Amino acid sequence: MTQPRSYSMGQRLQFWLVSHIAAMLVRLVFCTCRVKILRNDLVEKYFNQGRSGIGVTWHRGAIFSLYYFGRIHPAVMISRSKDGEYLARYLKIMGGVPVRGSSSRGGLAALKEMAQYLLEGPARYAATVADGPRGPRYVAKKGMISLAARTGLPLLPLMWSAKRVWVLKNTWDRTMIPKPFATIYFSAGREFRYPPDIKGEAMEAALRELQDELNRVKDELDAISGYQDPA
Repeated sequence: MTQPRSYSMGQRLQFWLVSHIAAMLVRLVFCTCRVKILRNDLVEKYFNQGRSGIGVTWHRGAIFSLYYFGRIHPAVMISRSKDGEYLARYLKIMGGVPVRGSSSRGGLAALKEMAQYLLEGPARYAATVADGPRGPRYVAKKGMISLAARTGLPLLPLMWSAKRVWVLKNTWDRTMIPKPFATIYFSAGREFRYPPDIKGEAMEAALRELQDELNRVKDELDAISGYQDPA
């Protein structure tokens, strides 16, 4: 989809090595994990019946989410930064479709590209992190609401949590990576649908509502799993 920036041969080799090694390690670790799904009704509706939809989550769980949902080939918005290049290549290996853009750069073009992808066929999915690419943590941005409004598809908050995780405490999002044989609890919030002309106060109200729902599901799963979110 989106054409990448121009990089030197050495940089491209570095991207290839890091993304492939990361993907190999991720698969080795994550395949040992047990996933407990708390909303089987939504799994049946979207993944078994093949209804298109848009998923949204918090940045902290992006690494496992990209692995877990790669099999349904979601279009995922990823920053155009150099760091984003690693993530885009990792996503592609996992089966996803990277679309390059963010709230600060190339966001509108990326949203149009994702909308086109979603509307080109049945059982199409898109997803991104609501608080990315730089935060603040747990503060939602408007991108996926705009995409849902543009396509008429439902927006679905998705979240996972686990007690046995590595936490990268020096990252702004406190990235979570499940440890081998961890039990992962996965759930979803309520669906949101938006009119195509949503803007102004209605958009701000929708943004607050989405943020509250994402945090509600996050807190619920953290309590079930026993995970303690670092300050």
